[in-house]
Amino acid sequence: ITKTIIRMAESEEFPTEVEISENIHDSQYIRPMRMKFKRGDKLIKWDLILRHDSVACLLYHKQKQLLLFVKQFRPAVYITRVRMLDENVNKKWNEINWSKYPISMGETIELCAGLVDKPNVSKRKHMQEEILEECGYNVNEAEIQSIKTFVTGVGTSGALQELFYAEIDETMKVSEGGGVDSEKINK
Repeated sequence: ITKTIIRMAESEEFPTEVEISENIHDSQYIRPMRMKFKRGDKLIKWDLILRHDSVACLLYHKQKQLLLFVKQFRPAVYITRVRMLDENVNKKWNEINWSKYPISMGETIELCAGLVDKPNVSKRKHMQEEILEECGYNVNEAEIQSIKTFVTGVGTSGALQELFYAEIDETMKVSEGGGVDSEKINK
């Protein structure tokens, strides 16, 4: 028998009134679907999720000589980690007491990133806006260098992500960042 110990900080935050819906059809971010096709003589069914492409940036702070990352809560990570606990294996969604597990179980350390969700706006411009929104640095668009575009979620979404590099310093700092209201991003 394995026992899972959850260590909590004194100021730990917990979710309340958790509801999980499996069949969503009105999301502005994803479109779940099933593709059926024949390959040779074999009929194949593949579940997939169409989603927006995205951008991410490796941010190097020249004065501090460090890389800047963001920390934020990701509900999918939270659900996965809570469901993996021995006490929750094989439980249905509504059988799990979600409010007893801290938000920190779903926090990740990531590159500054965001969706490409504005028509007729370049990926570089999207990246510039994300750096400002999440991290509070106003980087000249021309100083944001593209590194590589690659496919993410190859088995489920096939969305593209363009990876950028930019250097920052305190003269570019115009706000604390933190993302939009629902994100609560820390650096």
